[in-house]
Amino acid sequence: MTVTLVVSETITGGEVSDVLSGGSLGLDYGQVINGSYSPVISQGSNTGQQDLYLSHNGIQPITDVKIYVAEFTGIYGGANSSATDLTTLLNYGASDTGATANNGDGLSRGLHIDMDWQVNAASQFSYTREAAGNKRIFGKDYSGLDGSSSTIAFPMHVDAMSYWDGVSEVDATTPVTGSVGGSADTGTLGNRGHFKSRFYLHTGATEGGTFQWDTVINFAFTS
Repeated sequence: MTVTLVVSETITGGEVSDVLSGGSLGLDYGQVINGSYSPVISQGSNTGQQDLYLSHNGIQPITDVKIYVAEFTGIYGGANSSATDLTTLLNYGASDTGATANNGDGLSRGLHIDMDWQVNAASQFSYTREAAGNKRIFGKDYSGLDGSSSTIAFPMHVDAMSYWDGVSEVDATTPVTGSVGGSADTGTLGNRGHFKSRFYLHTGATEGGTFQWDTVINFAFTS
């Protein structure tokens, strides 16, 4: 049996399907201005984020779930090239010197994820959360992992695992890093991976136009 992974913007939704520049389907983060992030609601209150949910059609759990970025493989509609966009994205992460979750210091840059579905608005994307592995920035090195390829991808954190019981999202009772339960799961591992993401620009950014990249999720399964 082939296991299909679905990445959705809502907990029961279908695959992300925004129409991107160039015509491919994917996820559109919208516009971001220097010294801010996207999506943003209130920068001062640190609100606004792109929630993403992982689910699959397998009976058994998928394991070894990891995430990384790669060159855009759709119909490119950006301002430069897919190779240049990926290089810029990873360079942003490698040179991120920010210290404020809401980019109040204007030094944050690149693609950030927070792998804790229950984190509150005040704490989400805080740099203090890097120590426990909840927050990651693509291109930034964390003991040899920077999310730039499949071999050095970021493991899906245990705090990202949740369970949809048909009515509401609740915490998995015994979640495991990198594992999302299947249809046979009754809430132990959880049947969703739920994380948040943002794209940041520092105040000194000079690159303009549309950026495009692939966000790739690898996993293992038993058929």
